[in-house]
Amino acid sequence: MIPETEVASVYGQADFSLSDTVSVYTELMYSRRQTTIHGYRQFWEPFIPGGVIPGWEGDGVYYDPTPITDHSGNVTTIDYWRGVVGLEGSIGSWNWDASYQRTLNKGTYDTQLIFNDSLVLSHDVLWGDPCSGVVTPISGRNCVPVPWFTPEFINGQHSAEVRDFLFGEERGITYYKQDTFDAYITGDLFKLPAGQVGAAFGIAYQTDEIKDTPGEQTLAGNSWGMTSAGITQGSSNTKAIYGEVQIPVLRDLPLVEYLELTASGRWIDVSTYGSGTTHKLAANWTLGGGFRIRAGRGTSFRAPALFELYLEDQTSFIAQNNDPCLNWGARADAGEISPLRAQNCQLAGVPSDYSVPNFSITSFTGGGAGLLEAETSVSKNIGLVYNTQDNRFGASVDAYEIEIKGQIANVGGMDVILACYNSEDFLNEPLCNQVTRRTGAGGDWGIDTVSGGYLNVASQKVRGADFMASYVDDFSFGILRVALNHTVTFERTYQQFADSPYTNFTGRMGNPKNSGSLFVTLTRDDWTYNWRTSYYSAVDNYDSYTNGDEITYRGMPGRFVAEAPSVFYHTASVRRLFGNFDVTLGVANIFDKKPPRISPASDLAVVGSSALYSQYDLRGRRAFLDVSYNF
Repeated sequence: MIPETEVASVYGQADFSLSDTVSVYTELMYSRRQTTIHGYRQFWEPFIPGGVIPGWEGDGVYYDPTPITDHSGNVTTIDYWRGVVGLEGSIGSWNWDASYQRTLNKGTYDTQLIFNDSLVLSHDVLWGDPCSGVVTPISGRNCVPVPWFTPEFINGQHSAEVRDFLFGEERGITYYKQDTFDAYITGDLFKLPAGQVGAAFGIAYQTDEIKDTPGEQTLAGNSWGMTSAGITQGSSNTKAIYGEVQIPVLRDLPLVEYLELTASGRWIDVSTYGSGTTHKLAANWTLGGGFRIRAGRGTSFRAPALFELYLEDQTSFIAQNNDPCLNWGARADAGEISPLRAQNCQLAGVPSDYSVPNFSITSFTGGGAGLLEAETSVSKNIGLVYNTQDNRFGASVDAYEIEIKGQIANVGGMDVILACYNSEDFLNEPLCNQVTRRTGAGGDWGIDTVSGGYLNVASQKVRGADFMASYVDDFSFGILRVALNHTVTFERTYQQFADSPYTNFTGRMGNPKNSGSLFVTLTRDDWTYNWRTSYYSAVDNYDSYTNGDEITYRGMPGRFVAEAPSVFYHTASVRRLFGNFDVTLGVANIFDKKPPRISPASDLAVVGSSALYSQYDLRGRRAFLDVSYNF
C-alpha cells in the first residue's frame, strides 16, 4: 500500500569573474528516484457452463474460477538532469542576467502483467482446442494447460511452466526535454519623494518535447485487465515578455510609515495554443506601531501541457457493479439513488430489476488537442501583519480567494457516466453520447463503453483565511520558539460543466474546514528539541446522500459511516550537531493514532475500512533517523 522509494541526487555550482562587472556561472544537477510497488490481483476468463469440465456439472449453471496471484506491481525509475550556464553583470546602477537551461527527464516503468492472448488460449483449451505445439499470437508463448479448476491454482500456487505461459513483464519509456533561455535587467528608473522607483524587464523563450512509448504488450493491447495505450508524442515553443515596477507612494505620514505599490505583467505566446496576458497588482502599507496591511490581485494563464494535448488513446476497464442503473427500481424505493437518476435509467431503457452484469465497462481516454482551452485564474488576498519592535512576537491573518476557470482535468469514464445519469436533461445531455449500452441480449443491459479524456472544467474556487503567530525568546534554559499556523477554508466549490450544479466540498472527507500545526522548539547549546502537533477538524459526507447515513441492505434498515472526527498527530525529535555531522532522531505519531474507520460501501476512498486521505496517517507510530554531512 505504501510504495518503497529510493532517492539519490548530486548538485554542483560554480562561478567565475570575467571582469569587474561581468561573471559567468553554471549549475549541474542529477537525481534518480526509484519507486517499487508490490501487489496482488485476481484474474479470470469468461464463464464456463456446467458440463464442459468433468466433475463440474449442472444445466444453466456457469462457473467462473477466479485465481489470485502476486505477479502484480511495477518499478518506476526517474532520471533527471539539469544544466544551467549564464552571464550576469551590471551597467551603471542596473543589473542584468542572461541564462540558458536544459532539463531532461527519462522515466522507465517496468510492469508485471498477465498476457491476454495466453488467457484466451487457456480458455479455448478448456473447450477442447489443441494446446500442444500452439504458440500465442502476440506474446509468443508456448501453450501450457492451465488447471483453472484446482484449489492450488485458485489459491495462487502456480507452477513455473504456467507462470511463464500466463505472466510476463514489459518496459515503457518516457522522455521529456525542455530548453529555456531567459534574460532580464533590473534597476531604478527615477526617484520620487517616497523613494526610488524600481523596475525589471525581461524576455524568455522555451521549447518542450515529450515522447512516451508504452511497453510492447500495452501497445498491442495484450495486457489483461490493464490500460492499453499508444505512443504519446508532441512539442511546443513558448515566447514571453515580462515587466515589473515597484513604486514607493508615501512615506513618514500619520498612519503611513510607508506605502508601496507593485505592478507586473506578462505576455505569453504558446505555439500549441495561442497567446494571452497576465498581470498582478500588490500593495504593502506599513501603518506604524508594528502593523502592516498587505493586499494583492493577480491573474494567471496556463496553456495545455503536451501530455494533455497529445495523449494517445488509452483503454482501461471499470467494474460493472459501478453501473448507476443496477437494480435501480429497488434502490430508488429504498432511497439509495435519487428519483432523477431512476428516471434517467428508465429513459435509457434499462429494466428496473436489472442486476446481473456480465462484462466490465471499457473506458477510452485520450488527449484534448484541438479542443482544450487555456486555464485562467484570478487570485485575491488581503491581510494584516503585526510584529513587535524587538521581533519576539509576530502574528498575521490573511484572507484569500482563488478562482480557476477552464481548469484542465482528466475526466475519467466513471465521471462521464455519473454526469450523464445525473443530468437534468438526459435525452439531450452531450456526455450521454459518450456512453454506450448493450442491447439486452441474454438479459445483459450493462454499459459497454465510455469515452473520457482531458477537458476544461467550468469553475473551481477556494476561499479561506490563514492565521499565523510566532514567539521567540531567550531564557536561561535556552532559546524557545513557538509557531502556530491555522487555515480556515470557507469555500471549496467545483463545477464540472457549465450547466452542472456547484458542489461545495468544504467539511467533506479530504477537505476539513479547519487544519493547522503547532511547532515548539527549544535550542540549548548544540541540542535542539522539537515538538509538532498537526490537527484536522471533523468531516462528513452525509449531505451528498439522499437519506443521509440511512440505508437499506437486503431489505433491512441500516446505517453506514461516512464521517471522521477531529484528529491530532504528534511528533517529537531531538537534533544534535557533531562537527560537520547533523543528526536528528525522532518519533512520529507518538500516540499511534489510527486512521478513522468508514464504511467501504460509502463510495469514499478507503483501504479496508480505513479512510484513505492525505490528512490521516496510515503507518502508525514510527521512529526516524536523519544524518547529514556538511562539506
